[in-house]
Amino acid sequence: MARALRSFALFSAVILGCGALTVAGLSFTAETVAKVAASSPVKTTNRKPSYVARLPVAKADDLNVAKSVPVTPVALTEPAPLAVSPAPAFTHTVAVEAVRVRSGPKKTNPQVFTLKGGSWVNVTDTVRGWVLITDETGRSGWVYGSLLRPARSAVAQIQ
Repeated sequence: MARALRSFALFSAVILGCGALTVAGLSFTAETVAKVAASSPVKTTNRKPSYVARLPVAKADDLNVAKSVPVTPVALTEPAPLAVSPAPAFTHTVAVEAVRVRSGPKKTNPQVFTLKGGSWVNVTDTVRGWVLITDETGRSGWVYGSLLRPARSAVAQIQ
């Protein structure tokens, strides 16, 4: 109730104030407002906003990494001979467009990664039609065996 009375009192005060100004002879027309606005001093500039970031220009000497990284000489010793291991002979290729590699030998196991068709894999174990494979990058997982085809020869792998 108090809120309604307060709103009514405020409305009444505004109406009475406007009525008093009108009786006093003041009239606010669009023409009067335009004249007042035109005569008021307004500081204007012709600058338009720019949304382009201005980055400082870097000098070539500032970008020379060789100056900023200290180089310490290292005593050279004869390196140990590298053990050359033969490249792994992949036993199968993916026979379909893509195959989902799973974490276990069941269709309900989560997918670990996907292999594209023609990818080389090495089969290491078999469980109920599922095979454990290792791909060219060393990742391993389970794939259903019928989605793979035996590799033809080691020469075809190199090409």
